[in-house]
Amino acid sequence: MTQSNTTLLCARFEIEKQIRRFLWSKNFTEVRTPLLVKCPGMEPHIRPIEVSNPHSTRKTFLPTSPEFGMKKLIGAGMTNIFQLCPSFRDEPQSVEHHPEFTLLEFYESNTSLEMFQTLVEQLIQHLIRQQTADSSPFHYQGKRIYWQDPWPRFRIPDLFEEHLGIDLREHQDSSTLAHVCKKVGISASAKEPWDDLYFKLWLNCIEPKLSENRFSFVTHYPTRQSSLCNTLQDEKGFTWAKRFELYLGHLELGNAFDELLDPKIQLENFKHDQDVRKAIYGDSYPESPLDDDLLAALPKMPPTCGIAIGVDRLCMILLDLPTIDSVLPLKSYWG
Repeated sequence: MTQSNTTLLCARFEIEKQIRRFLWSKNFTEVRTPLLVKCPGMEPHIRPIEVSNPHSTRKTFLPTSPEFGMKKLIGAGMTNIFQLCPSFRDEPQSVEHHPEFTLLEFYESNTSLEMFQTLVEQLIQHLIRQQTADSSPFHYQGKRIYWQDPWPRFRIPDLFEEHLGIDLREHQDSSTLAHVCKKVGISASAKEPWDDLYFKLWLNCIEPKLSENRFSFVTHYPTRQSSLCNTLQDEKGFTWAKRFELYLGHLELGNAFDELLDPKIQLENFKHDQDVRKAIYGDSYPESPLDDDLLAALPKMPPTCGIAIGVDRLCMILLDLPTIDSVLPLKSYWG
């Protein structure tokens, strides 16, 4: 490791220190949850990493995020908690992905999703102020970033209307969405899952058009992609997921939920997600057992909002670096 690399890593660790200072100033408590778990997460498209245990027949995993453990702590009586920790996903490495990465996850109780957005906004602004004086421009990869508030908020249905000219509420089956894909030159079939067609349109036609010069929040996601959060109805009575994602340009930095606390609905959602995983991937994904302790904790939680922020991606932006490898202290052994 060279001296310049050491200087860079000190800057990265200073960012983590400033994250802690900000959340401590807001009366959050830092916690820790296990890295060996029975249930790594239930998302159908996130492949977990299974750990071999010669002393037991029980499946053991590395967590895809600390979410389940932190919700159990909230159910046990803790509120306003955060964690900076490694998380693990079996996915190809890229300039924006690594199988071992650092997540900042924090939860605030008895707040609205809109107020929680403001807290996230304040956190990022605090970190930028540590990198540059308030009056100085902030740049990422040659682009000036306008980071003072208010940050724009975009709704998924509005973005589909603006960039594709469709009402997503009227395209809730694969055949109609496949037709939209073909109209814009994207290869598609009505036999493909609706989610796959949605993501083709999102990644090719909408995400690239998010502002490269502003942080932004995206809200009103399809409910079928959001099994861990509450729902809301729009002005037409259509139901959306009560969540938001934080973006800078095409780079997703964080994913936030108004947390679902009904164990019966959560169990139904988990079973649906696993059916989707089985239908798409068969036996190529390890089966994730249900976390009964999490389901038992949910009704004990107060109304809560939570977010997971990719710290490595955030450091890429704050330190003006093009790849996730540039901000990793050491490379993990995988693949």
